[in-house]
Amino acid sequence: MASVHPRKNRAGEITSYQVKWRDGGTRQGAGQSESFDNEDDAGVFKAAVDEAGQHWPPGWVKGRGYIAAEQVAEDAYRFRVYATRVIENRTGIEERYRGACHKELAKWVFPTFGECDVRSVEHFSSDTVKAWVRQLERTKVYRGRMPDGSPKGKPMSPKTIRNLHGLLSSILGEAVRSEPPLRARNPCELTNLPRIDDAGAEDDEDISFLTPQEVHALRAAFTLRQDQLMVDVKYGTGLRYSELTSLAPKCVLDIDGVRPRVQVRRAWKRDEHGGYYIGTPKTKRSRRTLRVSTSVVAALVELQAAAGLDDDGLYFTGDKGQRLHYSTFHDRWQRAVKRAKEAGLMPKHKNPTPHDLRHSHAAALISAGHGLTYVQRRLGHESVKTTSDLYGHLLPEADDDAMATIEAAMSGARPHLRSVG
Repeated sequence: MASVHPRKNRAGEITSYQVKWRDGGTRQGAGQSESFDNEDDAGVFKAAVDEAGQHWPPGWVKGRGYIAAEQVAEDAYRFRVYATRVIENRTGIEERYRGACHKELAKWVFPTFGECDVRSVEHFSSDTVKAWVRQLERTKVYRGRMPDGSPKGKPMSPKTIRNLHGLLSSILGEAVRSEPPLRARNPCELTNLPRIDDAGAEDDEDISFLTPQEVHALRAAFTLRQDQLMVDVKYGTGLRYSELTSLAPKCVLDIDGVRPRVQVRRAWKRDEHGGYYIGTPKTKRSRRTLRVSTSVVAALVELQAAAGLDDDGLYFTGDKGQRLHYSTFHDRWQRAVKRAKEAGLMPKHKNPTPHDLRHSHAAALISAGHGLTYVQRRLGHESVKTTSDLYGHLLPEADDDAMATIEAAMSGARPHLRSVG
């Protein structure tokens, strides 16, 4: 049940009262809170939360109170009910995506708008949507742990905020297009959203570009041979983890020839129940065929011989031949990173993840003069803009080349131009 908590300043004086509860009253429900200036108002609101089944009271918007005198009329138009029905009836989407929409609504949208009337221009206005977005901008999300074991928290990313806003907008858009229309317009169209490139230094740190020397040092820090070979294949191909761990010998073409290639036609995917299965990559660009180098071929040949794999056997598996869970490999990866740092072979400020091998693969190609379009197709990006945005600054060697070019230009010499293919 909801409870009232006095908030005190440093002098020990009570400055406000906060009502706290978990959405739906379950341990898994997202934590919710609302603040009041006096204890009586907090007590009245607590009773309203209890009456609403540990949800926000109908017609109440966080930080604003009751924004309309009337209650939500028919239950069918209560946003929680309406949005759930819209997502459940949506066609042309994967079941996993449908489930993800339900989870995001429950965690991030329903706490604010769940009990509001989808038809109300007071409940859903440019002001209430902007207030909700502002609330998301102040929200911290927690993923993983710091070296001391404490939860690792950071502000919600602009991309996540845009995705959540897009989900809300799509549902209100359905209300506008309903027959007959439930709304005259979609207030989400008036929201100025945070720019994805305004993420700031904290998000920039999410990508660690590794030099070839750092990759080599990290590889040597692994104790399992399979992990070392996995680093070789991932860095040598730039495959996503789901693509890499679904590779089997039948995916490799002309392995003994002069132009060995890997077909990327499958990847691990999650079903609506949270289980995993091997399906096709999500997009057309993701389904591709890559030339692979001698080192990658050698790694694949060694893996196949060591495990005695047939054409359908997976190159990378867990101890019992099952799918290699990301968390399992990530734990071993973290230990290897720690050993590489302790040996002085990796800078202390770098905290790479396995996905950074994909970024480093792309950066190595671009810094050597290979064109963005080639790299885009190799990585399976839908747009060359994605490739350009991610890999604009590259490895230190690219800066060295740029400085040489600028210095030559400033001294009056003709800059050396290298070919870009």
